[in-house]
Amino acid sequence: MSGESRVLHSNDCSDCSRYRGKRLLDLIVVTLIALPAIVIGMVSAVAILLEDGGPVLFRQIRVGYGGQQFILLKLRTMTRIKRAKDAFPDPQDYTRTGRLLRRLSIDELPQLINVLRGEMSIVGPRPTLAYQVQRYDSRQSGRLRVPPGLTGLAQINGRNQATWHERIEWDLQYVARQSFWLDLIILASTVRVILAGDGVTGHSRNDPLARISKDGIS
Repeated sequence: MSGESRVLHSNDCSDCSRYRGKRLLDLIVVTLIALPAIVIGMVSAVAILLEDGGPVLFRQIRVGYGGQQFILLKLRTMTRIKRAKDAFPDPQDYTRTGRLLRRLSIDELPQLINVLRGEMSIVGPRPTLAYQVQRYDSRQSGRLRVPPGLTGLAQINGRNQATWHERIEWDLQYVARQSFWLDLIILASTVRVILAGDGVTGHSRNDPLARISKDGIS
């Protein structure tokens, strides 16, 4: 994984919260990209409807800031019959439109609504499923000390090709180092990663932090 040697054992952060001005940065970014996001979202919605019918949006309960749950919004990329219940979506269950939306991260655009609601930030650890959070140790739970984000250090350093342990380490590093300038660097790097298509695939079903038992019990 790119940058893996730099992620290990990031500094602990026992009392972290969002930096001053982070919410303002979120609102500025949303304002700047709102119009193109709406246009792209509408075109994507039509493509989803034409290929597989409704619904257009996929809703899932995720864990965010301070362990609070919220409903994450995404453009639906899987068939109406197949729905991912864990962190391991089956590539065969994606629609053709869904594969393109995921490749370009367009499926994440509705999360701008989550940002406007204050449930997410533009930059931060990705929000995860409740059963994954239950497996965190006390140190790993530190990633919940800031609002979850659309992108973050883990997304520009391996993305789905990284193990969940590695992703959490990147997230903890972000919690400890977060700043306005770091967010700008991450945003710029995110554009590069999306255009290159780095790390879109690579989920490991043997990852102990992400796998779920057959009966659905973690």
